[in-house]
Amino acid sequence: MKKLNVLVFPCGAENAGEIAQALRYSVHVNRLIGLSSCEDHGRFHFNDYVGDAPYIDAADFAAWFTDFLATQQIDVIFATHDTVCEKLAPLVARFGCYLVNGDAQTTRIARRKSLTWELFKDQSWAPRCYGQDEQPAQWPVIVKPDCGQGGNGVALAHNQAELAERVKNTPMPLIVEYLPGKEITVDCFTDRHGKLIWVGPRTRERVRAGIAMRSESVTADEKITAIAEQINKRLKMRGPWFFQLKQNSLQEWKLLEISCRIAGTMVAQRARGVNLPLMALHDFMNRDIVPLVTPHVDYIDRAIRTRAHTTLPYRSVYIDLDDTLIINGQANPVVMAFIYQSRSEGKRIFLLTRHEYEPLASLENAAISSRLFDEIIHLQAGEKKSLSVTGPAIFIDNFFPERLDVAQYDDVLVLDVDAVDFYIK
Repeated sequence: MKKLNVLVFPCGAENAGEIAQALRYSVHVNRLIGLSSCEDHGRFHFNDYVGDAPYIDAADFAAWFTDFLATQQIDVIFATHDTVCEKLAPLVARFGCYLVNGDAQTTRIARRKSLTWELFKDQSWAPRCYGQDEQPAQWPVIVKPDCGQGGNGVALAHNQAELAERVKNTPMPLIVEYLPGKEITVDCFTDRHGKLIWVGPRTRERVRAGIAMRSESVTADEKITAIAEQINKRLKMRGPWFFQLKQNSLQEWKLLEISCRIAGTMVAQRARGVNLPLMALHDFMNRDIVPLVTPHVDYIDRAIRTRAHTTLPYRSVYIDLDDTLIINGQANPVVMAFIYQSRSEGKRIFLLTRHEYEPLASLENAAISSRLFDEIIHLQAGEKKSLSVTGPAIFIDNFFPERLDVAQYDDVLVLDVDAVDFYIK
């Protein structure tokens, strides 16, 4: 079976990072390429990174993108923004590759709440919508942009004066009933036969900048499953997609929106054993899919993760032993991860220590192979570590005087133990 060249575009957002994490170790992926139209966090998610694509509304985008797909021999595209997905969908046929959930009509409907709600207006779970000249039956009401996503641009209006102001300040405004109840996101997967094979509801317990930072799994009951099946019946889906529901004052579910893309917090499904991006690749390869769910994970919790970029083209890494590589007799897992990453990138690794005992014995006691190091430099008391360091290099040591001494070299990046995590991809 041919290994696939997979493109993620745009590649800097949270959901792009989830795709990268989901596919980075897959044996089915030849190249995992991140593409953006500006310099962004995608550089840290993707070793294959291109940050200068034309914006999708540029006159030369279609020609540039077609050429890019041909030269990079792209097989599969994940579009990580609703507008990008809608833009690529009608073009993809001539690209000669597969856009995940890229049906042109479906992406157009899903991008606009007005079209989505119109398609399902006969369903009890469609929200009550009002025309701009219509008097709401009940206050307050919500005003939101037709092409928005999540909570972006959503405003509450308690009376006619507030409503007029909200409508004036909202692009492509829609007026919809206020839903004060619980909100859930339902992650789904439809296979190449149109069969809905995964329905995974999850809560949004703690939300920051529109991203669910804590999410708990919810049982897909008959009502939620019926909504998913009806959406799948009326829209042509293939691959991962999701929709959001919110309860009204009677605790009845109402549809907020549908999206044809990966959601960043779909990581909650992957934590339960359901890798939706990888399932999309298997489906593309005409393989039947069976979700394998672990019953032992009930929620996920997330935090902002920081990455640092260095302009130093370092070739070597020098690492201290005591309280750096080994802490309280145990290997430091973060430093170990950085060693393996550096080795895979062809860096030379040096253990540089004035360890009181024989370093090999201490490494063995901590279950660390001495073969990880190109050289073990065992200094005597009083010998300066800086004399053994040759740049360009990274020097990692928990002891400030050691870092201060080595920092005299312009071509050496000195790191304390806590800073190593910034450089793990």
